[in-house]
This record gives sequence, C-alpha cells and structure tokens, in this order.
Amino acid sequence: MNIAITAGDSTLDSTVFHEFSRTPYLLIVNVDTMACTPIAHTCTPGSDEQLAQTILKHRCEAVITGKLEEKAFNVLADNGVTRYAAADISVRESLEKMDKRQLEFIRNPEGTSTCSGDHHH
Repeated sequence: MNIAITAGDSTLDSTVFHEFSRTPYLLIVNVDTMACTPIAHTCTPGSDEQLAQTILKHRCEAVITGKLEEKAFNVLADNGVTRYAAADISVRESLEKMDKRQLEFIRNPEGTSTCSGDHHH
C-alpha cells in the first residue's frame, strides 16, 4: 500500500510539511516495505493540483500533510484518497500514528472537523 506524504526533505527522517501546495517534496512510501520514492516539487500556480494527480498516478490510498487547498482537496477526495493531518511531526512518526489510527482526518479544505460536499472520507 502506498501513502503520499508532504515533506520538508527527501527522506523518511524529514518533517511533514505544513502546507500541501508549498511542500518541497512529496514522498511516496510503500508501507509494506518502507521503500520511499521522493518527488521534488516546485511551487507554481496550479502545482498543487498536479501534485494531487501525482498521488493518484502512484495509486496512494492516503496522503499525510498539512493544509490542503480546495482544488487539490477535491481531486483527492473525489478519488477516494484519505487525507490525514500531521504537519510538523516526523514522517516516520506520522506513519506510526496513521497505523495506530491516531491522526486526524482532513474533512474539508478549511481544516475543520465537519464534512463538506459529497466526499466520503
């Protein structure tokens, strides 16, 4: 199973980045093997939607990140990608917390706990 994580650096020892659209790296982590594929991200207009498409291309079941912009949120939510909030903790810790079901869901682009739209997660 692949999980996408926004990160400040290219390794599992980095920190989960606080804003999806401005992340320096997207890590694609196979949680069965802990293999990590870093993808450098350059912030440009619309790059957050491209990043969301990259997550879909790598068949990630979830993303661990900070704040999500509405367009990227909708791409992910409409395609059944679970969104977890874990900004500013280590990537390894975020994976452990996800496994233990200790991460909060990102239910809407505003970051509140209420669901919005037709999204199911």
